[in-house]
Amino acid sequence: MSRTPTTEQRPASHTAESVELDEAQVLLEESEADPWAQISPSVYENARVVTVAPWLGGAGRRLRYLCEEQAADGGWGVAGFRLVPTLSAVEALLTAWRRGEVADGAGADRIRRAAVRGIETLHTWLTGGQGSEEAKQLPDTVAIEVVIPGLIAQINDHLIRHRTTCLPGLPERLVSLTLPLPRGTDDSILVALRTATAAGRTLPPKLWHAWEILAPGRPFAQEVQPVNGSVSCSPAATAAWLAGSPTGPDPTGDSLTAPPAAATQEARAALRFLDDLQRHRGGLLPLGAPMPNFERAWVLASLATHDVPHQASESLLDQLEAVCLEEGMTAGFGLPPDADDTAVGLYALARHGRRHRPDSLLHYYNEGHFCTYPDERTASPSANAHALEALGFWTQRYPDDLPRFGAPVVGSADWLLSVQNADGSWTDKWNGSPYYATASCAQALAAYAGETARPAVERAVSWVLNTRRPADRWGHGTGTIEETAYAVWILRLSRNAHRGQQVDEALEAARRTLARGEITEDSTPLWIGKDVYTPVRIARAACLSATHDLKTR
Repeated sequence: MSRTPTTEQRPASHTAESVELDEAQVLLEESEADPWAQISPSVYENARVVTVAPWLGGAGRRLRYLCEEQAADGGWGVAGFRLVPTLSAVEALLTAWRRGEVADGAGADRIRRAAVRGIETLHTWLTGGQGSEEAKQLPDTVAIEVVIPGLIAQINDHLIRHRTTCLPGLPERLVSLTLPLPRGTDDSILVALRTATAAGRTLPPKLWHAWEILAPGRPFAQEVQPVNGSVSCSPAATAAWLAGSPTGPDPTGDSLTAPPAAATQEARAALRFLDDLQRHRGGLLPLGAPMPNFERAWVLASLATHDVPHQASESLLDQLEAVCLEEGMTAGFGLPPDADDTAVGLYALARHGRRHRPDSLLHYYNEGHFCTYPDERTASPSANAHALEALGFWTQRYPDDLPRFGAPVVGSADWLLSVQNADGSWTDKWNGSPYYATASCAQALAAYAGETARPAVERAVSWVLNTRRPADRWGHGTGTIEETAYAVWILRLSRNAHRGQQVDEALEAARRTLARGEITEDSTPLWIGKDVYTPVRIARAACLSATHDLKTR
């Protein structure tokens, strides 16, 4: 696919609108052509596959990636989200060390050194030393209540095994270590779920996403149903379900469990899925795949909401409409439907002229707000904001449906107003950045909640003005490009004339940042799954939308 030329290469006759159209079209064409979606590599996911699937192509590249991603302090990941990827990486490196595996371009000693530093770092965090905030304030990542005790138990098993089967080169100071669980956590949920899986009881499909933790060593479990070879869109869960290549012995020489006849076809499909994915990604695996529905819906919604010039192809809209089913839409094939993806998919379709009535979204409305999934522990402000956008836009366009959808519109708006933080921001469980959550909520309220929401929107603007970082950025650490784009989304909503100059100056600062930055797979990951990740095209669409806002303000 030919890519859009850089600004310096474009003919002078190109207007700003035509440049934006070019960039938007590239995004849409890339997304339509890519059935996987562009999701950044995950330390957690690659490490789990190192452990459970040493036979899968690209193993050496994954080990090198784990070594390269280790920070100077011995841990992995982004501040606030470091414990899970560090546990996963350390366990994988210990496993590779015991097997005698090597990373591409590096010998076994590099793996040993990385594992030793990682163990020491984890012990420091978990016993209250420097960096212990990573173990004290645990984020609400997916399946964290089973992932943390499961991985700690596996690492402790490695250390216990060393006392009878030595890991050559393990420093004596580590031999007697035992990693404790973080305060306030236990393994009761993990034990209960593993007991259920061992008995062959069917778990809710949303739990299959963590199959690598819940059912290690249970290949071809009949109660799990892969879709096109993928177990719940997770490479790690798929590899754990296989537990070994169904085509022959694994590299250690151990014989593999032969798949039951009924599972043979599904097992081969799962192996093809993993091999195709790792080849497509050069050996490195994303947190989830394939997730085209998620990517396409969010890109289309961002472009439409901010009036970025673009032309969505009928085939792309047809594909999105085909996955908006009676029970809702999934982020990707193998995942259960959810309110967030359903809302954004329906909204994107409506904004592009498709009359797909949003009845499926009502399945998720309960007690005055929307639940992302049935029986979830904590509700999501961003999911409620997206539901408000979907139903608010629909009822504006088709007012005859107001009696059916009016109560959820009012309910979700009222709920969002009730959960705004005192400082004017919102926080969310699907994204580590309050700028994403605040942009989603303020934008929906400003458009569909009337003047009663105006004070809340202005408080959100005040929060953005008060949290600007040096170097014209907003967000994590010294600030990020993506979060600066969300800051623009919020600032553009201000109607307070008394601070118009302050808002204009902040927007000009954001313009400078967006003009000299770009989103790549190496950008700071903000989106939350089992690990944090970057949906690259979605973040690029957010930045393009913010840039358009700046030009049209």
